[in-house]
Amino acid sequence: MNYTSWLSTSGDAAAKLAADKALADNMLTWQMPHGGFYKNKKDIYHAPWNGTDARSGWSGEDDVELGTIDNDATVTELLFLADVYRRSGDARYRDGARKALDFLLTMQYRSGGFPQVYPARAGSSSYSNYVTFNDNAMARVMILLDQIAKVADPLGGDLFTDAQRSSAAAAVAQGIDFILKAQILQAGVKTVWCAQHDPVTYEPRGGRSYELASKSGKESAGVIAFLMSQPQAADVKEAVQAAIAWYKSSGVKVEDTAYVKRPSGSTDDSYNPIQAKAGSTMWYRFYDLDQDVGFFSGRLPTDDPPGVGKKYDIMEIEPERRYGYEWGGSYGTKLFAYSDAVGY
Repeated sequence: MNYTSWLSTSGDAAAKLAADKALADNMLTWQMPHGGFYKNKKDIYHAPWNGTDARSGWSGEDDVELGTIDNDATVTELLFLADVYRRSGDARYRDGARKALDFLLTMQYRSGGFPQVYPARAGSSSYSNYVTFNDNAMARVMILLDQIAKVADPLGGDLFTDAQRSSAAAAVAQGIDFILKAQILQAGVKTVWCAQHDPVTYEPRGGRSYELASKSGKESAGVIAFLMSQPQAADVKEAVQAAIAWYKSSGVKVEDTAYVKRPSGSTDDSYNPIQAKAGSTMWYRFYDLDQDVGFFSGRLPTDDPPGVGKKYDIMEIEPERRYGYEWGGSYGTKLFAYSDAVGY
């Protein structure tokens, strides 16, 4: 939750508030009727919406503009508006934050998961309509709702109604229920999660053509971290312990190896980002659902531009995907630092 990077740092408190209010005023004009925002960068809020341009890059049925939780969207705006309201007392910012919260609560599926967008993206099979752990989208919303329920700063005071706080707490409980039911079983053993899951069946689902259904070494770390922040009921603790055991498995972690992105500006297509590095441990972003084997994927042969599909050697996928995506990382390292400290 990086909304603080949007706050002004120039001048005294009054000058900072004036700058932040100006940004918030523009932000409110970009808020869509359902309360959500598109995945905007800060600079779009340097000017108000002109009343005619699209406020979202995505649309659903009847051309309705979609709000999203992708790339910190809506969560960041809600927190920014909350901070400005806390300092200014201007009810317009409170009301904008309330609308954003109602958007988040409305988008949650009955099963407890959160899709990437709301309302539904055109085409029922769109990956954006799946429950989305990708890039920690659902985890960020769950953390926010939990903070709202706990009246954490800057979400205290009369920012939200008692009914909204109660709904936020209920949404957290529903979300945890979805997470526990979606945990992937491999040979009857609980493992981790996919980047997307079906909102009804809980099954793993693919995203873009090169984001295949898998056990996710990246996104699962965020899910585990959230679960560890919650009261440790027996089912929650069991899920966390099983997931951490998966990360620590010798068949999953790749020791003395690091994922090192190709240097910016380089055009060396012989560069292999998976490199030997003593003392480092790497996890793949994607693992097969039925075995602990990491894989990579180019675009599909039917895509434009075409690709080579799923491969087990990163050097076999097309350079555009090989270097244009994160295929591995030290995902378990920070997770272990915390889980070991608290006795998992």
